[in-house]
Amino acid sequence: MRILILGGSGYVGQAIWRRLQMSEDVYGTYHTKRIEYKENEKMFFYDLVDQECLKQILVTVRPQVIISCLRGDYSLQLKAHEKVAMYLAENDGKIIYFSTANVFDAKKDKPHYEMDETGSETDYGKFKIQCETLLNEKLGTDCVIVRIPAVWGKGCPRILKLKEYAKYQNPIQTYENIATNYTLDTQIASWIEYIIRYSLKGTFHIGTEDTYDYTRFQVELANKLKLETLVLEKEVLPELCYQAVLPGREEIPKELRLTVKDVIAYLKEVEKGE
Repeated sequence: MRILILGGSGYVGQAIWRRLQMSEDVYGTYHTKRIEYKENEKMFFYDLVDQECLKQILVTVRPQVIISCLRGDYSLQLKAHEKVAMYLAENDGKIIYFSTANVFDAKKDKPHYEMDETGSETDYGKFKIQCETLLNEKLGTDCVIVRIPAVWGKGCPRILKLKEYAKYQNPIQTYENIATNYTLDTQIASWIEYIIRYSLKGTFHIGTEDTYDYTRFQVELANKLKLETLVLEKEVLPELCYQAVLPGREEIPKELRLTVKDVIAYLKEVEKGE
């Protein structure tokens, strides 16, 4: 199966690439890491501003499945997804679109499952809802929506920032009294592989099955990684709120599911000696 990952050079895109290339014909796009991918015939330079560039990539690769991890200007992303949807509709293809927990950021009274009605008060969340709606309307059951919380993993940007701030004792802005869930790059990749292999449809929330206080998670992780004591700039919210997209799809097997405890244990193991 020919698969194109839009945003294949990003942290999540790279994890999906590593997993899928073992069994599928995988291509990707990059923007900023030009030197690293210049000689890779399966990676294509793509600038959101250049819509003809996207058209040429689609013609060249002829993907059966497109996985969208794009980042960048919202209006340009929306135009790109309109073109992608048109191509897939004309060529009997499918899309897996990466969305976010922010599609629920106006409804923080509880964690959310896949069938909950979305509602956002931020530009980012509203944009993601707009993309979800566009792709669902254009492609119907050939559109899979994947919503994720904060992504962690070996050498991820959040780990690097945590280590740097701990080392130099820079204050970390954090929020107390907000419960979130978490995911790993490896969990995302394994779920995407499973969704493709078994042709699953609809919306999926990829993340831990439980939630944990945002500040406590950072402190506990720093302790497990044996970092210097964190300097925290806390904003204490007046009442408990949630920013969590919990997985509720029963088709996903138990071995692909995680708890917050699993995430912290994994990060402790893979960051050992780093």
